[in-house]
Amino acid sequence: MSPVFSIVLCTYNAETYLDECIQSLLHQTHTDFELIIVDDGSRDGTLPYLSTLTDPRVRLIQLETNRGLIFARSRGINEATGRYIAIMDADDIAHPQRLEEQLKVLETGKVDVCGSFHISLDSVSGKRRIRKSCTSDSDIKALLTIYCPLCNPSTSVRADILRQHRYNTEYPHAEDYGLWCDIAAHNGRFHNLAKPLLTYRLHPGQVSKVKRETAFDSFRKIQARYVESLTGQAIVPQAMPLSQRLQHGLTFMRTINLKIPGISFRANYELYAEFQYRKNRWLTIPTRLERMLVAFWFTQLGRCAKPY
Repeated sequence: MSPVFSIVLCTYNAETYLDECIQSLLHQTHTDFELIIVDDGSRDGTLPYLSTLTDPRVRLIQLETNRGLIFARSRGINEATGRYIAIMDADDIAHPQRLEEQLKVLETGKVDVCGSFHISLDSVSGKRRIRKSCTSDSDIKALLTIYCPLCNPSTSVRADILRQHRYNTEYPHAEDYGLWCDIAAHNGRFHNLAKPLLTYRLHPGQVSKVKRETAFDSFRKIQARYVESLTGQAIVPQAMPLSQRLQHGLTFMRTINLKIPGISFRANYELYAEFQYRKNRWLTIPTRLERMLVAFWFTQLGRCAKPY
């Protein structure tokens, strides 16, 4: 009988943090899962550690050479048999109730992708900080036009959705953002639980830090494609002089609030801020007032709109 969840965990020279990560998964309050570990050609002590795991829910897939995260994660998804796929990174820690809480949301049939708030843990200083994000489907889809409001390793996704929409090799080091934008553009439904169900570890060796420039280039390509799919415009939210943002910015705000009804005031405030310059000095007060008025107006417009 197939499990409810397939947890897909990719490892590559992850010995330092791996035990804490895996133990957090094996001790979930929801126990009906398989843990698919795809080792991407590790050369440290990762494989000797993995060989000691005796829990029958663990399935190890060993790649002889390093193929990269996109290939490894796609392999794990292909092997998954669960109704839902939980994504996890080898240096993070899952809250004991992560699967239990996300299952409640996914089983309503109203959500395809469920993430959560998370705690960022600085491995150097030991400092912890709760990271919050928007929670509603409308806000997540809207804010994907300017950044990723989902913490990738906190997400659980319907398996059929992940088989329809795959990680794109054209977007190295921003493949998760590309996946969410693709799902959103095809009417996928999102939700973030307002609970920190993951501890996200920050350390100097993270790919997001090492490959920052490549990731930024990929982000810009994905962003442009997603914005055009929503608005039909080639102009992405970016700082513009007043005359230009009154033309392009207001058009963008109107289009996206008609396309995605129910965007909150806070999300609209963030969206329009992208069209304004930072550090306005004496113009800070009128700039903020402009932002508030625009956000208020389009929030009201969105409340009256019907989905396309």
